[in-house]
Amino acid sequence: MDDTQLPWHDALWRQLQQRRAANRLPHALLLAGPAGLGKLTFARRLARALLCASPDVGGDACGQCRSCRLFQAGTHPDYSPVQPAEDGKVIKIDQIRDLCAFLGYTPQYGGYKIALLEPADRLNVNAANSLLKTLEEPPGNCLLLLVTAQPARLPATVRSRCQVILFSPPTADITMPWLKARVAGGLDAVALLETAGGAPLAALTYADGERWRRRRELADGYEQVMTGRLDPIRAVESWTQGDLAENLRWLVSWQIDVIRLKMSSHPPRLSNPDLRSLLRGWAERQAPRLLFDRLDAALRLHTLCVTTQVRADLLLEAFLGDVAGEQ
Repeated sequence: MDDTQLPWHDALWRQLQQRRAANRLPHALLLAGPAGLGKLTFARRLARALLCASPDVGGDACGQCRSCRLFQAGTHPDYSPVQPAEDGKVIKIDQIRDLCAFLGYTPQYGGYKIALLEPADRLNVNAANSLLKTLEEPPGNCLLLLVTAQPARLPATVRSRCQVILFSPPTADITMPWLKARVAGGLDAVALLETAGGAPLAALTYADGERWRRRRELADGYEQVMTGRLDPIRAVESWTQGDLAENLRWLVSWQIDVIRLKMSSHPPRLSNPDLRSLLRGWAERQAPRLLFDRLDAALRLHTLCVTTQVRADLLLEAFLGDVAGEQ
């Protein structure tokens, strides 16, 4: 199995291959689900297989034919990936107009014309409207693959014209052998996976050590703020380092786990099992009402810092100041 054949994709892959064999593939697929599940990898695997001249018995590309070599080189004339021109920006109408023109051309290799949009939720309003006509009246033997972790951000008119392929976090019996084979240095694969919300690829990114170390440092610093051993203003600097959105997702997950531990000494699961002792201490020191208020505040902080143009350092300073003042 190569790195495009992720074991938790097997069932979805077989379903699509059955539809392909029955000549029932739709003209547009929306690959949706949480980040870290390999949706883009799956989409590229499917595109490569559909363009391949000699797919194997499982439906995967042979890797040897001219189409496969062109695809690998990024020069296949019947394949067009579309992404925002810059990170954090949108997919613009001119990109979609070019894409629609591309799909209208006759396939140079006589098979599919394939377009891949990722992340599809970055389509701006005009671009989405421009795409609708192609979704409603797809030209010839084309396939559009829309990949997103946030399908609700797509217009309902776009979603309704695609068949949804839903990706969900896989069960541990599928994930753990794959993850343990790739985690070294004594890291706890179970803790990595739980912290990543069950998303194996997200868990693997934590295994580089640096992010895992930063997470622990933030947790220890938060404990010091709570107990009055670290000034909130000084603590803000560490929170704004690295990936702010990720730091704040961790903060939210800690608040949820603390509530779980407050409600039960042995909750069914924790998102941060390696921090159980630390989180239990927080739970024991606080009243339930305060814990729920703090979760609400953490959620607001995450939303404001990630979706709006704000001074994250000032919001963090206020949040941590409240935490210190609650003791």
